[in-house]
Amino acid sequence: MDRYTVRLRRKALTDVRPIRAWYEKIDSSLEERFLQALNEALDRIETRPNAYQVVYRSTRRVLHKFPYSVFYIVQARSVVVLAVIHHKRDWKLAQGRSE
Repeated sequence: MDRYTVRLRRKALTDVRPIRAWYEKIDSSLEERFLQALNEALDRIETRPNAYQVVYRSTRRVLHKFPYSVFYIVQARSVVVLAVIHHKRDWKLAQGRSE
């Protein structure tokens, strides 16, 4: 099976920091489980990036066990993660990051 290279943009990494801090504050095992779920989502994107729903132009979204979505675009043999956003927030925040 072909694998794509997955890169997280700086803003996507910035999205993840407060989420990690929040779960760490509640319980360090929650932070670990969040990171594991995020990594599992990234692994799924790496192997099957076109399997997930297009939500805006070429921006796709994958959900994972926590209430966050990973927004990304597929470029040739790579995947660029644009945002990691809570389900209750407006997903259109990722739109401006795709350009």
